[in-house]
Amino acid sequence: MQRRRQGRRQKKRPAAPLTLTARGGIAAVFVLSLLGALVDVSFLPGLVFVTACVLAALFTKPADLPTLVVAPPLVGFLATLTAEVAGALNGGSLLRSLLIAVPLELGARAPWLLAGTALTAVIAFRRGVLEAWREISLKASGFRLTQERQTEEDPVRWDE
Repeated sequence: MQRRRQGRRQKKRPAAPLTLTARGGIAAVFVLSLLGALVDVSFLPGLVFVTACVLAALFTKPADLPTLVVAPPLVGFLATLTAEVAGALNGGSLLRSLLIAVPLELGARAPWLLAGTALTAVIAFRRGVLEAWREISLKASGFRLTQERQTEEDPVRWDE
């Protein structure tokens, strides 16, 4: 009987088929968002951005979630800016693109940006971003304590 119970306890969950680091998740969101922005068909860029944010939040390692949670607004801005500059280099005016098209596109995509950011945050909280933040804070406080101890100690030993 005990062997059966031990056998059941020892079963591990299968590893996820794909895991991303924070950099990988951010890069995936950027590339997919840029592709969606370059296509620029009605609501497609926003939908691609939200989908990319959700997929990145689901497949990023839990320890890397704090970095991923804060990235979607910046990534959305950079993807929009890059798509507009690429469009301007393709025959339009760069000045018009930077001064008029980028703010208009950002305004049009703001609800999608908010939705992608909010969904990323919700998924990250469900996956344990608070625990990752706690670990980061403990490591940082441990580092500070170690630094304080080192500065309190005299590096020169006078009693030798």
